[in-house]
Amino acid sequence: MTLRVFATIALLGVLVAALAMWRPAAPGVADAGFDPVRFDDADTRSLPFRAGLPDTADPIRRESASAWPQTTRPLPREFEQAPDLFAFRQRLQPLATAGDADARWLLSRVDEYCAGFARDPAGFDRDSALIRGLQLDAARALGAARDRIGTRCGRFVPDDAATFVQLVEQRQDAAEAGSLAAEAALLAMGAPLHDDMDYRRDLVGRVQASRDPEAFVALAPAMGVAASGDVALADTVSGTQASEFAWQLAACDLGLDCSADGALMTQYCANGGVCARDARQDFSSFVRDAAVPRQGAEEIDRMKNALVEDAPASRQLLGMVTP
Repeated sequence: MTLRVFATIALLGVLVAALAMWRPAAPGVADAGFDPVRFDDADTRSLPFRAGLPDTADPIRRESASAWPQTTRPLPREFEQAPDLFAFRQRLQPLATAGDADARWLLSRVDEYCAGFARDPAGFDRDSALIRGLQLDAARALGAARDRIGTRCGRFVPDDAATFVQLVEQRQDAAEAGSLAAEAALLAMGAPLHDDMDYRRDLVGRVQASRDPEAFVALAPAMGVAASGDVALADTVSGTQASEFAWQLAACDLGLDCSADGALMTQYCANGGVCARDARQDFSSFVRDAAVPRQGAEEIDRMKNALVEDAPASRQLLGMVTP
């Protein structure tokens, strides 16, 4: 990636943030009893918000785990594939109420994915149209990512927009129900269930041993620069941006949807303006092509292999301290 292209992508990310700050709140959102997206009919949300959304009222299919890759469970796969996340969320709710850990975790995933749209749906669409109108390759990719979110989250309204505190509470509930991914996400959010060295070290070990792609990708931000200097994680893959990429790439190897349209790539692009020049490029290719130099890609691959294979010899190759 040339310096000019990288600068263009970075400026697009700044533009997204600037639009969010400059744009006035949707008129009437703060007024009791009025919501411009709900229109005049309380039953409007029973219909697709955007034309072309299929009817997804059928109950969630609880397929046998053998129908999917061994490390990918049905509900996370449905989250990646559901065209209407509002309907998907409605179908998750009874399972979450009954104590299903995956359902509770995925409720928080849906709310996080759709939060930017839900805060101001009309404004989100206006900003997306403005970005597409820039007629730049990077802008087209950013616009496409935002369009995916706008389409999948099209029936969310401002009252549905989750706050950071609400996401933490959702993930605490999911972690207490047994979701390792939610427990990992809490550490990445700076709100771990326990805040001591032994806990952090044990959690990282449990995530690695689980080979759960959802847990790997949830933990990744906590294992990047945020972990620099953490003595508890001294002999783990942690402490640099490359470490965060390694955990994410390991999640891809373990079954996470890292395709061009997957949640990981979409959120990287839509939320941060960090988009692939080729709209068909998956996350693994994007990291190697654009995010790091060739030497860095080789190091990330070594770290990723150490995580996936859990081989002590691989840890020694990384120059890590071993017990």
